[in-house]
This record gives sequence, C-alpha cells and structure tokens, in this order.
Amino acid sequence: MKIGSNIEARVSTTLAMNPRLQQAIRLLQLSVTELNAYVNEQASENPLLVVENTEQSFAEQQEGPQEFSADCDDERSSEGLQFEERNSMQEGNSQNPRLRCEQTLQDYLQLQLSLVVNNREEYLTGILLINCLNSYGFLEIDLGEISERFGIKPELVEKMIVVMQKFDPVGIFSRNIEECLRAQLKEKNALTSKMDVVLQNLRGLLQGNPAILARKCNLTINEFQECLIELRKLNPRPSSGFLTNIEHDNVIPDGFIQKNSDNQFVFELNMSVLPQVLLDSAYYHELRSKLAKSDEKQFLQAKFAHANWLMQALNQRLITLKRVGSAIAQHQQEFFSKGVLGLKSLTLKTIADQLEMHESTVSRITTAKYVSTPRGTFELKFFFSQSMISISEGQEDVSAKAVQNAIKDLVNQELEATPLSDEQLVGKLSEKGMLVARRTISKYRKILKIPSSQERRNFYALGLRKAQS
Repeated sequence: MKIGSNIEARVSTTLAMNPRLQQAIRLLQLSVTELNAYVNEQASENPLLVVENTEQSFAEQQEGPQEFSADCDDERSSEGLQFEERNSMQEGNSQNPRLRCEQTLQDYLQLQLSLVVNNREEYLTGILLINCLNSYGFLEIDLGEISERFGIKPELVEKMIVVMQKFDPVGIFSRNIEECLRAQLKEKNALTSKMDVVLQNLRGLLQGNPAILARKCNLTINEFQECLIELRKLNPRPSSGFLTNIEHDNVIPDGFIQKNSDNQFVFELNMSVLPQVLLDSAYYHELRSKLAKSDEKQFLQAKFAHANWLMQALNQRLITLKRVGSAIAQHQQEFFSKGVLGLKSLTLKTIADQLEMHESTVSRITTAKYVSTPRGTFELKFFFSQSMISISEGQEDVSAKAVQNAIKDLVNQELEATPLSDEQLVGKLSEKGMLVARRTISKYRKILKIPSSQERRNFYALGLRKAQS
C-alpha cells in the first residue's frame, strides 16, 4: 500500500456575506419603528451622523384619532379580576401548541380557513376578516364598515364570522372580551347561569368592587369568588403565544396607494415617518484638521465610511420598497377599485421575476411594511396571501398543474417510515404559498394515481420506492 501526499488546485465560487451586507439585508426587514430606533442607535455611536427623526403615529396622520374599544385594556389591572399569565405551551391553550409558537396568528388562521372553505368569495372574505383583527385577536370593526369598504354582502360577512369564531384559539374573532370569555366557557362546558350573570356585568367587575358586584348579581360572596377563580383561568387575549411582527392598533404606514390623474392606483412612500440621515461633512473636516494621531484619524475615517454606507443602505431600502410597492399596486388595481372580488392571486416569485430581484428580497421588504389604501391599511405581505385562492374556482395565476407537480415532488421526497398524509401535504403546500383544501389534495392524488399515505407505507414495506405511476 502506497502512502503519499499531493497538491491539487481547485476553482470554486462562494458568496461571503460581510458584516455590512448582513446589516443591509437586515435593514430591509425592519419596520419603520425599528428602523428609526436603529438609525438613532447608530447616530449615538457616530458623531458624524445627523438624524432628523420625523416618526409620527398613524393616528396623527389622519383627520382624527382612531378609536378602539377599551373593553380589554384593564384586563390585568383590576382588583376584582386578575387573569393568569398565559403560556403558549400551556395545556389546553391551543389544539396544537407547537403550531402556535412557530407560526404567526395570521398564518395559523389562514391555514384553518383553507381547510374549511372551498369557495373563492368566502375565502377572500375570511382573509380580509383576519386582516381586520386587532392585536388581541378581536374583531372590533363594524360589520357594516367591512361590507362597505370591501364590497362584500353583509350576510356573507356575518356568515364567515360565525364560521371563523369556531377556529382555534378559542375566542378568536370575538367582538369584545365578554364574547371571548363566553366562548371559552362554552368550550369547557362551564357556562353556568351564575357565570352568565357575572359575564353580563363584566365591565362593572373590571371597574368596581367585587363585593358590591356580587350583590348586584344576586350571588353569595362564595359563589361570586368561585366564578372569579374560573374566569381567571381563561385567556382574555386569544392572540397571545403566536409569533407576531405587528401591533394592529397603531400601525404606521410605510406608503400610500392612491388614485393619480390617470385614474390609476399608484404607490407612494410615506417620507414623513422615515428618518432623514445626513452626514456632517463640516464637522468631519474640522475634526480631521485637528487630529494628529494615526489611530484617531483611522477612527474618524471609519466613522466617515460607516456614515456613507448607512446613507447608501437606507437609500437602497427606499428604492426597493418603492419598486415592490409599485409592482403590487399595479397587480392589484381591481382590488382597490372593486373590492374583494378584484383581489388577484399573486406570488413573491411573480414580483421578484418582474423586478429581477431575489424572492427573499421581496419577502423581507414586504414584512412588517404597511400601506394605507382606499380599502384600509394592509401589510404588504397581505397581497401575497392569495397565491392559491381555490383552484376549483378557476384561478389561472397558479395552475392546477403546478400544485399537482408540487404534490408529486413532496411524495417523492417523503420518508418511507412516515409517508405524508393529505393534511400534512396541505401544510407543506401552505409553506410554499399554495393554500389548497384537503379534499383538493385527495382529488389531485387520484388524478396522479398516488395512493393514500397508508397504502404508500405498505408499498414501501415491500421495497417499492415509487408508489405512484
């Protein structure tokens, strides 16, 4: 056996992400509030940066302040009712605690919606209702306003609210905290006549003396205390425990979509909320003329270079946001003019290909970015939620063939010991932006001649890897 060594030359290409590139990518996904905080932090560390921070609250940009119900504002401050701290992994807090801690509330509700609805108009109405939830998971907006704003029949809005109030977590889509707690008590089969009376006087409980309220409810103090103990076990905030990057109640729009003189809806940046970053060149030259030590000059030069980089990165972020927002407005013209039925199927890839960007760039620049439109204020990601609006309803943007190919690929890649069920295929396709009902999966399996998960498991046990023709 001959042992030796040799030298071999190889040529390869790799992408090395230096710290500044990483920071530039991070800037894309920051919300306007986070961006202001980041820029101020950088300015505090760099004497050459001058920041004119003009961030305003969303309400200040409107004709008047927004009003929100205060039913649940004092949920933890009242002497009469102190709710227990909730944990997303707490037993009984969700039908699937693992999903709760790994998904946003919006994604979790959209997945459930896709499993129970197979009608395009109902699905779109459900998506819009999800977007209307406040940070507690409550639907406080008036039903008539929803109907008028989105061009949806009132009876359809009411129907979908009833459907979606049955979703997990229990209490979601409630109109107020009383309705939320009532739904949870019904789920636990604990809504007794005594508890019903206490719930009817919930506002008094949050603001008044428990002893006086017990007499008002015609309950003994012991009976009243038993009701309070049960109430404290409930969750007054159904949205708790989910990943979230928004606080719906005070959204600051990054841009506006308005009709221009050509009767077209166009996207414009909201420059009033963005930090204006300037380089103090005069101060730089003044310091440079006074510094003698080489290490001091190097420090100043590094700060000068960093300031220039930051201004370029912020400018690039604005350009990217403007291009993506404009492309979305271009695709969704009918939604802004006609309402819900005009909402078009749209994918990240469509915008990325159009603008010659990477999909991840489009994803980052639309995350936690909001746009004020004639139909309301939406996260830009909202317009990609409908990448699969019921193929059975004739959607053309994402063809049935594309979904069938995706199903075939997933089955080909599945583990033999644990074949994917139809429900698991629904989840996998959802991650790819394809919201497909479980019965649609079953239909396409049969078209592709792919057996059920149990039948495939039996195939694999016999050593037959290809379970479909």
